[in-house]
Amino acid sequence: MKRTVFILVFCFSKLWGQVSPPALRCLEVLPNNNVKLTWISPTNPNNNFDSYDIYFSATANGIYASLNASITNIGTTTFTHITTTPGSQSLYYYMVSRYKDTNGNLVSSSPSDTLRTIFLNLNPNNPLAIRLTYNNLHQPKLPSSSATFSVQKEFPTGTWNNFASISALGISDTLSICGDSISYQIKLADNIGCISSSNIQRGKFSDTKPPARPYIDSISVLPNGQTVLAWRVPYDKDIAKYQIYYRSAAGVTQTFDVVQGRQNTSYTYTFTTAETQTVKLFVAAIDSCPNAVPGLYDESVRTMFLETEYDKCAYETSLTWSEYGAMPNGFLEYRIYYSEDNLTFTQVGATKNTTFTHGNVSPDKTLCYFVRAVNSTQTISSSSNRVYFFSTQVPAPNFVYLKSASIKSNTSAELRFYIDTSKTATGIEIHRSSNGTTFTAIGFLPSNGSPNLSFTDKDIKASSQSYFYKGIIRDSCGNAQTVSNLARTMLLKAESDKNEIYTKHLSWNNYNGFSGGIERYNVYRVIDDVQQTNPVANTSSVNTAFDDRIEEEAASGSKVEYLVEAIEGSGNPYNIKESSFSNLVQVYVEGTIFIPTAFAPRGVNKIWKPVPVFIDKAEYRVTVFDRWGKKVFETDNSEEGWDGEDFSDGVYVYLIRYKNSRGEYKEEKGTLFLMR
Repeated sequence: MKRTVFILVFCFSKLWGQVSPPALRCLEVLPNNNVKLTWISPTNPNNNFDSYDIYFSATANGIYASLNASITNIGTTTFTHITTTPGSQSLYYYMVSRYKDTNGNLVSSSPSDTLRTIFLNLNPNNPLAIRLTYNNLHQPKLPSSSATFSVQKEFPTGTWNNFASISALGISDTLSICGDSISYQIKLADNIGCISSSNIQRGKFSDTKPPARPYIDSISVLPNGQTVLAWRVPYDKDIAKYQIYYRSAAGVTQTFDVVQGRQNTSYTYTFTTAETQTVKLFVAAIDSCPNAVPGLYDESVRTMFLETEYDKCAYETSLTWSEYGAMPNGFLEYRIYYSEDNLTFTQVGATKNTTFTHGNVSPDKTLCYFVRAVNSTQTISSSSNRVYFFSTQVPAPNFVYLKSASIKSNTSAELRFYIDTSKTATGIEIHRSSNGTTFTAIGFLPSNGSPNLSFTDKDIKASSQSYFYKGIIRDSCGNAQTVSNLARTMLLKAESDKNEIYTKHLSWNNYNGFSGGIERYNVYRVIDDVQQTNPVANTSSVNTAFDDRIEEEAASGSKVEYLVEAIEGSGNPYNIKESSFSNLVQVYVEGTIFIPTAFAPRGVNKIWKPVPVFIDKAEYRVTVFDRWGKKVFETDNSEEGWDGEDFSDGVYVYLIRYKNSRGEYKEEKGTLFLMR
């Protein structure tokens, strides 16, 4: 137990008497190449500190010599080593603290971190830049050191600036002068406020390389036909001006103009050559050095030359243009723009090809086109020349007038047109509709040079609906042009009166299409397919109904039909007065035959004759037989009767065959008595 206590007391006394080494933080190479050391003092709790000692070496693993500094004040934190070595290489430093132990003996602490002066080396052999390389103060970097080195540059002489802040152990400085003295120094800050610095490297450097090639952003044709060339600023900072070159259509390249100033990156070629051909302009940089020569120029781009061809029949424009060439970040597409009558341009398409067809072009307009090339990031574009022209329309007749639309039969209608013959046309396209809204082309009426043309529609159901018609002129290209007025046929309907067998109710729709309006409607009866000469009635333009009694026609025939005629009023601008007929509608009256049962040839009723009412007299036959079945009389004339001459009294049999107004075949049989 005594031994253990002794050991603990001994170790504690040893630790109690130690003084730590100073914390070496900065090595500053002064302009005269002396080295200033900066550190943080250790604690001295037992006041047994004696002095600091500093050791240095030219190599990291070499023999370290003492500076015998004999710094006896523990609060001292800097020391300057008088030497010139850091101008040609690094020096390595560490420090120790000297103190008295508990026995009064002078001992040294453990060494501090070994720091290396920052040595800056320059490599000016690269014609593009000066390469700076340097070492770290400590490897790894001290935790208290700044994360970045400060690269200091003296230019012009006497003016120092922070050239860069960088964590790497090297950097390049591009020359921006033809030749001059430049100095560099590296600095590294510590968080206690001291700064380590390298040696200062000075030298006279010269720019011997030609300036970099300016890369072209775009070459565009302005709306006025001039050409503007734009390029990127090269990285060379000593560029003084730009040389502009022009290459002729024959392939000859010549110096054309100069643009002064590094930041001026565009040039306008004031000639309007781009309106008739591709323009090739190039640019090269010239630096400020007397012996500098122009650099290379970018030949990858040229203006797009746009040409157009207008098809007046198809109403479309074919566009072709020369390829643009390379673009920064790559080519995306060509965009086509179009304007009418000098109004706002709109994009009508995009393509990767050098051709495009624009359809549905408006006729009779002043048109303008141009093409724009766009790069893949859509940040750079280039425009072609602008092409103007007038979209001449093929002349067509100024008017086409549908004079009338008239029903010819239950399956056909006749259309009569009046057209302008002062302009050439291929003909009239006929359109029909059941509702006046949705039209269908049903035929074509070729032009024959006459102003009056007619067309028969043979595919209708005139007895069940009315139809709307119009005509559209086709010009010499076959394009639809002038549209006629709209005409609507009349649909006539007839209904029987429930109480009056001989009364018929007629109604029809208004006829539409006469430019002179409706003067009146004529109502005609058609008896046995023969239209009566005079209308049975006429109505006003607003009256489309009529009631007719037909008992007076009972003996006239078996079939009764009606027809309505619309008569045009005055005031037609073409000095035309037309008429239009409706469909033919048939009315039915149940036919009958009044048959006498007896007659006396020598009495009052001397002739036996049936009286037919509303039957088809063309299909009428009467036959009389005696009691033995022998035919004694026959006729197909409804006006002829049997006089019974030379026949004896008695009972006879008759047979009457006929067709009624509905088209049905009937027979009537019976007996009659002949009396003398």
